[in-house]
Amino acid sequence: MRKALSGMDHYFLEPVMINVGEDFKSIVWKAQYDMDFNTECLFCFSESITGYRVEDEAGRSGKVAVCPHCEKVNAIYA
Repeated sequence: MRKALSGMDHYFLEPVMINVGEDFKSIVWKAQYDMDFNTECLFCFSESITGYRVEDEAGRSGKVAVCPHCEKVNAIYA
């Protein structure tokens, strides 16, 4: 998936490369809180997960839903 940035003449940024099930690396990914989800974790079955906007060291960005208990990525969302 590629997302065009308006006003930058066909400049494209790759999405951040994060996999579901990966351990959450908030410091490496420059995470910023986005929202809470009322759904259970796929891995430890806690009752809610938290969404973060993240950016990796290469400047790629995306949004991930993370379990606050086991700290695993449950989803990647837009």
